[in-house]
Amino acid sequence: MSRRLLLTFASLVLCTSQAMADTLKISVIGAGNVGGTLGTLWVKAGHSVMFSSRHPEELQDLVKAAGPNARAGTVSDAASWGDVIVLSVPYGAMPALSEQLKGKLEGKVVFSTSNPFSARDGDVGRQALAQGVALADQQYLPGVHLVRAFNAIGYASMKSQSGKGKAIATFADDAQARDLGARLVRDAGFIPVLLPLARAGEGLPGGPASGVLSEAELKQRLGL
Repeated sequence: MSRRLLLTFASLVLCTSQAMADTLKISVIGAGNVGGTLGTLWVKAGHSVMFSSRHPEELQDLVKAAGPNARAGTVSDAASWGDVIVLSVPYGAMPALSEQLKGKLEGKVVFSTSNPFSARDGDVGRQALAQGVALADQQYLPGVHLVRAFNAIGYASMKSQSGKGKAIATFADDAQARDLGARLVRDAGFIPVLLPLARAGEGLPGGPASGVLSEAELKQRLGL
């Protein structure tokens, strides 16, 4: 084999190894419209995704539609399996979920799309809104690297606007959460606009980050 062919082969092996190393295992807890849509976008981007719920046997149609790198599991399976955990559950479920997952998520990046609504989530939602959603998240999920994104865009827009240059407010504080959160937003086909968790309330429905916006429009609304 010639030196040129050897170098080409080595380059291909390196690229393939790098692509494999860059592939994430993403666990989606709560495989409804939002979790199902985002998980499917990440499968299409080359990641492995586990969709999970209390009834994983009901997720087979979603798994089949998402692609060969998708699978279904229980919530406990998902907490153990994923490199990153995506929460897409009604906020009223957070106390029970916190108890179920106690000690299982520490040190992991948790990417939350879950929003509190006082009408739907009762006292849990009202308290989270009063204290700030990021602080509430951190109380329910101690020891995680928290990032919040996709909180103020509907799942239909996630599908239709992916890959069209639209921006998503992405809230995180530590470097691991910022880097992985931004990557997941990009891999879903959007542009991340990074902000601290202290501003996460601006990313809730009805806040300045709501809707389908260009990067320039979003930054203008957020005063960046």
